[in-house]
Amino acid sequence: MRNRVVLLLIIFCSLLGGGMSACHSDAEPESLSELMRERTNQLQAMQQAFEQGEAPPGNLQKITHFAGAPVSREALEDPGVQGQLKAFETFYARFAENPDPKTYNIVVKTCISCHERLCPGPLRLIRSLSLEPVEEPGLTFY
Repeated sequence: MRNRVVLLLIIFCSLLGGGMSACHSDAEPESLSELMRERTNQLQAMQQAFEQGEAPPGNLQKITHFAGAPVSREALEDPGVQGQLKAFETFYARFAENPDPKTYNIVVKTCISCHERLCPGPLRLIRSLSLEPVEEPGLTFY
């Protein structure tokens, strides 16, 4: 019975259009990784629109602040990391004001910059969001 209730809650939240974030209350903040997954989904939709020559979806939702979100690793609480998260928020706000390919790519490059230093796992996915080629760092042999 409990499994059915949980399943119905998940389905309900999905139908609201915001994924699980629609069911989070102010008392239960989302984790940084959940917020980043949501943002990635939004960036993928925007990328598709730009590549098809269309305007990005008109529902650029106000950014949920990454800085201060619950984190899964202590290293992410470092003031330098939190500063980089705030920088991302600034670039995303500029993009939301002027959603064009140039500002979109700045947002993607900001993601890449942080993930190269801290959490390289999703880098391939993040690089694939760029509208222009992104070089992968590697060894140079002379």
